[in-house]
Amino acid sequence: MDKELKQKVSNFNSRWYVWLFPLFAVLISGWLLIQYVTNLGPEIEIRFDDGNGIEAEKTLLNYRGVTIGKVTDVTLSEDQKKVIVHARLQKDAKSFAAEGAKFWIVTPKVSIQGITGLETLIKGPYIAAQPGEGDKKTEFQGKQESETEDPLVDTVIYRLETPNAESINPGDDVSFRGMNVGTVTKVTLSKTAQTLLVQINLQSKYARLVRTNTQFWRKVGVQAKLGLFKSELKINSLETLLRGGVELFTPEPAGEIAKYGHKFPLQAGPPKDYQKWNPSLEK
Repeated sequence: MDKELKQKVSNFNSRWYVWLFPLFAVLISGWLLIQYVTNLGPEIEIRFDDGNGIEAEKTLLNYRGVTIGKVTDVTLSEDQKKVIVHARLQKDAKSFAAEGAKFWIVTPKVSIQGITGLETLIKGPYIAAQPGEGDKKTEFQGKQESETEDPLVDTVIYRLETPNAESINPGDDVSFRGMNVGTVTKVTLSKTAQTLLVQINLQSKYARLVRTNTQFWRKVGVQAKLGLFKSELKINSLETLLRGGVELFTPEPAGEIAKYGHKFPLQAGPPKDYQKWNPSLEK
């Protein structure tokens, strides 16, 4: 009898140790779950007109280059006119769930300041944010682009006339000595439809570069000069090869500073010997 009792006690002890491991696993899982829940920030909804490129569990919310949350789901509004982005903020990003917070989608964009958002070509679009300072809020109206910076603010408009706008498109650079000073913002037909009008916006600080006798021409990717005894081949930057653009230069002597909205002819190529032009363009 004693032997049988000892065997039962031994079996009980063995089973008791076996149950310790699942018990520890449950306790650890419970602790991790509590840690996860306590570290969660508020959940918000952002409405956009278009959700192209936004993906659940992939698209991030960023502020000053730091991740503050992640998109958890993307749905349509009841009237199917809006895209509703559901996002979970991090615990330390509660100020983004407050009145006054702003959200917009960041995608590659060409402006006067240059090309921005190139990182999204690899990682995909992300949602940029600005914190709010008001009462708690969980529903927001997002924008397709930032309202904090208008690339056309503090610019001067000029118009170029050409019989053919081949290789010229809105977003193309306008450059001076290879430096970006503006951008093409619009291409339209003239009233008679005999020519095309190309609107360019130059940053105001570069308005002094545009004189009444300034020459404008299309930038081309490859320039070739063939002669009997001498030939030249010039290949411009990759961006010019892919996108084109407009170049400007002023011959000597320089004319007066052109007025806002002045119209110039857009030439098909650079003027002869323009590299030798070097007028003083002080204000």
